[in-house]
Amino acid sequence: MPKISIHDAAAVLFALTLVFVVLFWELGTPTFWDPDEAHYAETSREMIATGDWWAPHYNEQPFFDKPVLFHQLQALTMRLVNDPELGARLIPALGALGLIAVTVWFGSVVVSFDVGLTAGLILAANPGLFALSRYAILDSLFTFFLFGGCATLALAALRGRGGLQWLGYVALALALLVKGPIALVLAGLTLLMLVAVSSELRARLLALNWIGGLALIVTIAAPWFVYMYLRFTDAFVSGYVLDENLRLFAGSRFSNQPGYGFYLQILIVGMLPWTGLLIGRLIDNLRAEWREERVDAVDVMLWVWTAVIVGFFTLSTFKLDHYVFPAAPALCLLCARAWKEPGPAARVGRHLIGPLLVVAGIAAAYVMMVRLSLPPGAAAVPFAMILCGTALTLQMLLRPAPRAPWLAVVPMIAVYAGVIVYVMPALEQRKVIPDIASFVAARAQPTDRIASYQLNRWTPAYRFYVGRHTTFLDDPDQAVRFFNEPEPFYVVMRRDHYDHLVARGAPLRVVYEREGMAVTSGRALWRTPEPPVRYVVAVKEQ
Repeated sequence: MPKISIHDAAAVLFALTLVFVVLFWELGTPTFWDPDEAHYAETSREMIATGDWWAPHYNEQPFFDKPVLFHQLQALTMRLVNDPELGARLIPALGALGLIAVTVWFGSVVVSFDVGLTAGLILAANPGLFALSRYAILDSLFTFFLFGGCATLALAALRGRGGLQWLGYVALALALLVKGPIALVLAGLTLLMLVAVSSELRARLLALNWIGGLALIVTIAAPWFVYMYLRFTDAFVSGYVLDENLRLFAGSRFSNQPGYGFYLQILIVGMLPWTGLLIGRLIDNLRAEWREERVDAVDVMLWVWTAVIVGFFTLSTFKLDHYVFPAAPALCLLCARAWKEPGPAARVGRHLIGPLLVVAGIAAAYVMMVRLSLPPGAAAVPFAMILCGTALTLQMLLRPAPRAPWLAVVPMIAVYAGVIVYVMPALEQRKVIPDIASFVAARAQPTDRIASYQLNRWTPAYRFYVGRHTTFLDDPDQAVRFFNEPEPFYVVMRRDHYDHLVARGAPLRVVYEREGMAVTSGRALWRTPEPPVRYVVAVKEQ
């Protein structure tokens, strides 16, 4: 049995520490505040409560936002773990862990173990992965199945391992059951684009059994869609097929959407401090193409995958930053190849990683001192970024590049540890909706009606923590009619809204009041924050 060197043991320990900090450390400690994660968690909890494991419901109404698989898996972990937040977030964290493993595996098999290891480290330190693995939403699981399926199909084509393709089709079917037809759209567009741009890949890819694969995907995924149509008929077609897919992509339901450069900006910032390295790899590949030199087939696949994802969601009329997260593993693999096999432009990009960390550390220190209200210990984060960036800059100038970019990953661990130790507790102190919901849940009788009035982004969190069917009131006239009905109720709202409704004649009386933040973003940590909001619990005035 070969001996493990101290260096290799230290590398394994470092990688495990990175994964633990990014994915699992204090995973269940923060209460919900992002509306999507509270919404998804409540849907999964209602799946447990009703025993209906095939049709998602939210607030006891059919929920057609996404297919069923994520909620089934999330409900399973919520049932197994006696901690609602931890149970709801375990599946995203495990999905992120699986994505790291797939990235390491794919890079190791198609290029080299060093490239796979480096890509895994870069992905594990990616800000998008850190955020999405800690939100009880489906993107990390979707990306695991989607990229894992496409990577498996790519490997089957590149290495002539035809039997492996069936695992890829199964993974795509699971991606379809997590987020819907977008899985097949992205995979299909990538296939078509690769066939169009590369004669080498065209023959390899078309040799796969795509008809049999599509039949397997339909066999696995179609029964749920058929079941939902038979159960809900036109409501499912309108709510899921039209509203959550076609109209969301091509309609104009939401105003003030970002422009066409939005996702490029997201990737440029989200890939820091590797952005220069990535751009260097792109320049080297374009230069090789211009000189009619052979560009590696793996790079072609990775760039086309990225272009399809960014291009497709750029054309959508509705944009969210995490929609392009499926591009992250491909970009991390490109960065890893640029680190291990740099061309002229990538060498320049590799030397920029250290200075970018220094600049980012200085910017973080300035923001913390001028804009944010955090404990003094948080200053260790920008200090670590500046120190490691300086050390990496000197290392790259004086010595050959190390096997893996450890010094570039260390400050990322410091950043995430700082978020967990300082930022999350500071935000938790300002959250009041979970406490208010607990107050209502403890005092409301089974026959009392539960309502909220214009809580906006806090509405899903209130619904989750109150644990009861809730009437969501948004219109003043609707609210007054609700309050004038004879049955008793508990309603939560802002104090200024309460005063306005009372002035309109609403029969209300305050039984509980607390001050807290109205926003669900980092603005709550500004040194000059938005004015605090007072929330009240009101009942019917006797």
